[in-house]
Amino acid sequence: MVIENHENSFQVKKGEMLFGFQPFATKDPKIFERAEEFVGDRFLGEEGEKLLKYVLWSNGPETESPSVRNKQCPGKDFVVLVSRLLVVEMFLRYDSFEVEATKSALGYDLNFISLAKATS
Repeated sequence: MVIENHENSFQVKKGEMLFGFQPFATKDPKIFERAEEFVGDRFLGEEGEKLLKYVLWSNGPETESPSVRNKQCPGKDFVVLVSRLLVVEMFLRYDSFEVEATKSALGYDLNFISLAKATS
């Protein structure tokens, strides 16, 4: 298998193990405008959808589906579903919540500062 970036290509031989860190894969300034910033609507709209092919997720591009041929994680869509359900649950249980975001080596740490229970 050959992995390419903008300047080089790297051959990965049978039996070699690859590791990656997903946030680094989506910080390429040649692809993403304001690559070092969190842009909440980066992948929305027609132009944003075109960027999804550059997002690496579960062993391949976000735009591909798991199959026997591409080694994509079969649980990739399940992880997204569970994450969305967690957000829905937060909004069902709480009328408001406040978080504090602090930059860390791996991105950002979020700490809940206050939670206001939902009123029926």
